[in-house]
Amino acid sequence: MKILRGTSAAPGIARGVVCLYTSSLEDSVPHYSIASGAVQDELKRLRSAFDTARNEMGRMVALAKTRSDSNAADIFTTHLMMLNDKSLIEKAEALVKNQMINAEHAVSDAFDGYIKKYEDAGGHFAELTHDFIDVRNRVLSGFALDSGKFKCEVGERGAVIVASKRLTPSMVLNMEKANVLAFVTREGGITSHAVILARSFGVPVMFGIDVENELDCGMNAVVDASAGKVIVSPDRKTTEYYDKKLENNRKRKLLCDAKKDVYAKLRSGQRVSLKINITTPDEMELVRYMPHDGIGLLRTEFLFINKKQVPTEEEQFAMYSRLLSEAGDKSVTVRLLDLGGDKLPLFIQLKGDPFMEYRGAMAVEAFPELYMSQARALLRANMKGNLRILFPMVSDVGDLKTFKDLIEKASASLKKEGRESFTGNLKCGIMVETPGAVMLVDELLKGSDFINIGSNDLLQYTLAAARGNPLAEKRYHIMHPALLKLLEITAVKAAKSGKEVCLCGEIASFEEFYPLLLETGLKSFSVSPAKFNDIKCELMHRLTSGKKTLQRYYKMPSKAETEKYIEGFLN
Repeated sequence: MKILRGTSAAPGIARGVVCLYTSSLEDSVPHYSIASGAVQDELKRLRSAFDTARNEMGRMVALAKTRSDSNAADIFTTHLMMLNDKSLIEKAEALVKNQMINAEHAVSDAFDGYIKKYEDAGGHFAELTHDFIDVRNRVLSGFALDSGKFKCEVGERGAVIVASKRLTPSMVLNMEKANVLAFVTREGGITSHAVILARSFGVPVMFGIDVENELDCGMNAVVDASAGKVIVSPDRKTTEYYDKKLENNRKRKLLCDAKKDVYAKLRSGQRVSLKINITTPDEMELVRYMPHDGIGLLRTEFLFINKKQVPTEEEQFAMYSRLLSEAGDKSVTVRLLDLGGDKLPLFIQLKGDPFMEYRGAMAVEAFPELYMSQARALLRANMKGNLRILFPMVSDVGDLKTFKDLIEKASASLKKEGRESFTGNLKCGIMVETPGAVMLVDELLKGSDFINIGSNDLLQYTLAAARGNPLAEKRYHIMHPALLKLLEITAVKAAKSGKEVCLCGEIASFEEFYPLLLETGLKSFSVSPAKFNDIKCELMHRLTSGKKTLQRYYKMPSKAETEKYIEGFLN
């Protein structure tokens, strides 16, 4: 028996047979020189491969939509836009013409330039390399090169633990959910596109495991992503232990299914507000019959990202009106456009450093017309009075004033035009995403109706370690004691002011963290639709209230000690 340690991207336990998934494309790309007379034929092959890739990517978009997977559809639409980027194919064509190399070689080199650029940028940008790799492999497949496949036949016909060097969005979407017990990879990141899709399978997901050297087809293994470990060839005692845990989980799920229409509460009967994060409009249909307490976070980036033209106020008004109407009487917390270096709309062209970030109030001042249009559309759409506007990346009172001035000016402009502005029941809140905001939370609460905590950014700015940094993820736990302390400070201050504080970041999706989260004083959470039932089940059938464990947890000296401590909550 051997225990391998890694990083959990989705909690849970799975036991079964390992099956390696490999892609030989990277090692099988032919490299050779061509004669001048063969250039035109080679260019023809190159364009044909791109055409084939576009057609296949269009099929992937359609497949994602039929599965009601809005995340996948958005990701593959982005991949299709990469393939339609003229500069990319022109770069590959230039390599064929100028360096007299074969088409496959040119495609590989052209993409390598983009991949190297994002790898060097580090952090979350490095995770985007997996998207470029996926698109590159799609083009290379157009040359009839071998694509990814399972090394053993069992992967094609039964449920297995999928082990791979990395995940790509295409790889994940092409797998049947029923045939995947867990995903285990060497490369990855909690916020990478492929991992986001993998989490939608509802199975454990882990990365940071030396798959190539430690795992092989046919091995028996236990993936305990909740504890951050893979147990290879478990002994009898370990197997019996996990079989018992899996059986208990199965029974608990049956109990939860019987109460699927009940709102979230603890075993003690205490109500907990459990809301839902929405990334795309299609997800509203998924949550229609869920007993949720409102939309805790509606991200509006879907209206802007991948658009070559700025969406008009009327286009935005129509979309916001639809979403607010579909929510009925439940509140909808809409976050104003949250710009970032890795999610800039196509219509924004920055001079200088392409990775410069215009976050929060800086973005409002840099693009005032863009935000004015969004604010006006939101105010007009608030006909039911269920709108709550969320200001992203607020770090001090000055940031808050910039956003509040925006809302006041938008309302005044509508009134001046004689247009309705439904501001009577409007509530405005802030995203706490920096240590600075936590330190000033008393003052920020005075000017806010509520608070949402974005734990993803708060963690990276607390540790000075970018999301997706493999060294940081190896050293620091996602539930770092310092992060938990900041959550406690915010929750206590908000309680004293009588205002709601809702945790809507990634850590709210991990069931095993809730004993600690509840003890901080948090009583409101917002999670993805895919995790809603799991979290509600955890709250109703395992937890009574937070145990007195915080002070001990704050003293945890290492990630290993932290993992061991949290694992105790699940036993």
